[in-house]
Amino acid sequence: MEVVLAKQRDLEDIKAMYSKIIDNMYLNNIKIWNQYYPNELFADDIKKNNLYLIKEDNEILGAFAIYEHQNIETSLDWEDKSAKAYVLNRLGVNVDSLRKGIGQEIISAACKIAQENGAKYLRLLVCDNNIPAINLYKKCQFKKVNGIFEEKINNDFSLFEYGFEKCISENK
Repeated sequence: MEVVLAKQRDLEDIKAMYSKIIDNMYLNNIKIWNQYYPNELFADDIKKNNLYLIKEDNEILGAFAIYEHQNIETSLDWEDKSAKAYVLNRLGVNVDSLRKGIGQEIISAACKIAQENGAKYLRLLVCDNNIPAINLYKKCQFKKVNGIFEEKINNDFSLFEYGFEKCISENK
């Protein structure tokens, strides 16, 4: 397995993989992504060198976006709000590769990237009903922080997200 930056030529394969992920999420009654999100953000993620792929034999097994945290989730009680942190976002595992440790590989790679960029924490938001993702983050020693982030999608719909963080610095 290798971790590589996504390239523009990967975009259609990434979108196809995420479409299958979204279908699988809906089958499991996890209705948080749709035909627009996260697919509409991938081109910009690629342009900014924020999107990474886990590949084996040229097949995409998973993907994730990672970037420096901007402290926009003020309703969450991060352990050290002033510490440098990176955010893990849009983590997706190819449905053909579920239950093979790819999620853990992604988190390991994200921790390494954040560490190499001087971050003390790796942080993420996860919807309150995304139990498989919450279980993965707990398994990977992420700590749930106090508070809930409400993301208003429109007048009729909001997502409620928990914050999780993991101290990744050698100097804890």
